[in-house]
Amino acid sequence: MANTLHIAGQPPSGSRPDEAGYDPFDDLWQRLARPMEVSSTVSALVGLPLKEVQQLAGIKIAASPEADQLLDSFPRTIRSLATSMQQQAERCIGSLRGPVLWSETISARAASFGNPDVFVCQTPSRAYDIDENRVLVWALLQVAEAAERAIEGTSSRQDDRIMKAVRRNGSDAARFAEHPSLSAVARQRPKLRALKRTRAGRKRDAYMPALNALDRAAEPLTAEDVRLLCDERTRVQHEVLMKLCHRLERHGNRLPEFRVERGALYSGPVQYYHSRRLGDRKRMSGIVVGNLLVDVPDRIHDPSRRRAEAALSARAGGRRVEVVMDDDDIDRAVEHAIELAQPRD
Repeated sequence: MANTLHIAGQPPSGSRPDEAGYDPFDDLWQRLARPMEVSSTVSALVGLPLKEVQQLAGIKIAASPEADQLLDSFPRTIRSLATSMQQQAERCIGSLRGPVLWSETISARAASFGNPDVFVCQTPSRAYDIDENRVLVWALLQVAEAAERAIEGTSSRQDDRIMKAVRRNGSDAARFAEHPSLSAVARQRPKLRALKRTRAGRKRDAYMPALNALDRAAEPLTAEDVRLLCDERTRVQHEVLMKLCHRLERHGNRLPEFRVERGALYSGPVQYYHSRRLGDRKRMSGIVVGNLLVDVPDRIHDPSRRRAEAALSARAGGRRVEVVMDDDDIDRAVEHAIELAQPRD
């Protein structure tokens, strides 16, 4: 980890804590590196176990309006599938269905005891394994897999309306993906070129529900969904984290986007470890800035600074600590972090 607080990049832009309507969570959400692995990112943000976030994301995908539209429109889509023509060798007896492939014909006759009525012809056939149908199949598989994640560990008798919709959509998506016209289509993530071709193709209207479902699967949880998962202490931590970032940027350039590593958020010298995500409040958690650990009191409204500092020091792993109980503490934390980052003679 770099000790310097000066990060290469452009000067900070956009909303700032001193602007009207500023929301620290929105600021943090916009600074997350894209594309992101949603489950691990949300787990690091709010502290929920990874499996719970995966289950929630599965519900959001499988019961989404985009999934409903994909499945409801499938009967029309299957009648409008894009296809391509390809040539294949076909063995014919006593008839010709296309140009004769003489090399293959001679081999076929030799295997048929010299039967002169055997021909191998080149015949056209309709191919379904093309980009547009790979997009469609992948969208169906995403809904089916999301439903599996959502219902894992739940009772099959659960009467919840949403879970019933999840099970129904998951079952339909898995069944539709095995339609005879789609059975030979490759089961693999479509490349960006395939998505662009599908979106710009002449049958794009038929495949738009599949494209919309894939967009939803890529980011199933919105900022508002994740905000509702934050408890009071987490919201305060996010506020302190973003205020620290903005103050650090006044002393240098814009910090890089936050990425997730080993269950924590990283942005240059700044790291955020959620105590619930780590599962043990005695383990190091809070906001790390260089060699300094910054955090709010374990009990947000605890008036005892000494008690809060003792609790923070106990999990600091030898780092210096700063407890944040007001905005002045954030300024002191930044000054302390910069001081610790300075080379010593």
